[in-house]
Parts: sequence; C-alpha cells; structure tokens
Amino acid sequence: MYSLYRRTREGTTTRYELDKKEPRISLFGCNNGFIPWLLSLKIPDGQGEPYDWHVDVLAELDSQKDYRSSTLVIDLKPKQNKTNISLYEVMDVWGQSDSGWTPILLRLGGLFVDQNPEGINRESFVRDDKDIDGPIYEFLYLSGSVGCGKLDGLWVPPPASPTNAALLWPGALNYFFRCICERTPDVLNCPPG
Repeated sequence: MYSLYRRTREGTTTRYELDKKEPRISLFGCNNGFIPWLLSLKIPDGQGEPYDWHVDVLAELDSQKDYRSSTLVIDLKPKQNKTNISLYEVMDVWGQSDSGWTPILLRLGGLFVDQNPEGINRESFVRDDKDIDGPIYEFLYLSGSVGCGKLDGLWVPPPASPTNAALLWPGALNYFFRCICERTPDVLNCPPG
C-alpha cells in the first residue's frame, strides 16, 4: 500500500502526517502513478530510448505547489498491521528506460522496520534521523518506457508470478551501481571521484 504524507523537519527529527486529501496513492501507472508523473515533468523534448533518469522524490514533490513538504511512503506489510509496522519512505528513484520496459532502483529510508505497532499512530508520527534505517535499495521493473519526449506504455509492474525478478543487463547494472556510488558512496566501497 502506498501513501502520501506531509513531512516537516524539526532539528534532527521529521514529523509525518498522513495527507487528508490524498491518503492512498499509486506509485505506478501512467495515468495516476506518482513516479511516472514526476518523471514526465523532467523528460527532455524528443527523448527516446535508451534513457537513464533520476527522480529525487522529496525535491521533485517540493517543486510542485500542491505537494510541497510531501513524501511517498510504502507500507510493506499492510495485511499484518495488527502485529507489524513496516513503513519505508521513498527518497530516490533511478530508471533505465529501454526496449519498452524500465528497471528501476528505489532508495528507501526505513521509518519503521518490522516493529511492534503498539503505541504507534500510523497517521501521525515523529522519527529522529538516527532511528531511520538506511539506505535501503529495492529493484523493480515496470512495463513502460520513454519515446518522443513522453511516457510510453502502462508504467506498471508485471502481474504477480514466481519470476518477477528485475533482470539487469550489464548496462543497467552499471548505471545503478554508479547511481548508488553517487548518492551513498560508502555502501559499495565505490572508487573515489
């Protein structure tokens, strides 16, 4: 389950408040998914495949009048909400659009990772920087790409199956390696410079 939260920094803490107008959102899908929408605002005119791209989620949302001070949060285990809280903030998304599909890399911050939900209000909470796990990375792939400076295709994950792994060819894997090294160089023992 995906949610839109309003976020307020207070020293080394961040207050998260579930958005009252748009509490439940879609991350994917060319019609109402936040990731394709944020990407569509950045695609250069005439851009085609292959296309390496990056969405800094907090900065991009902040640049939109209706979404200033907003963030995207994934509830990784919504069906276990009585025994577990696992909320992750989406910080960055990188993608490599080519051949009609797009593998993506998400950089997440673990707001609550497999914690007991007792005493935690999912709609309003405060997290100190030192209590946020991360960086955490997730690979996915979407059916969709870029063509003629616009989104092309549905921009949705494939239906659930035993083989939903994101297949990464050397070019895509190297691109994502460079993205991680640029944003969090200590994670992969990246070469200097």
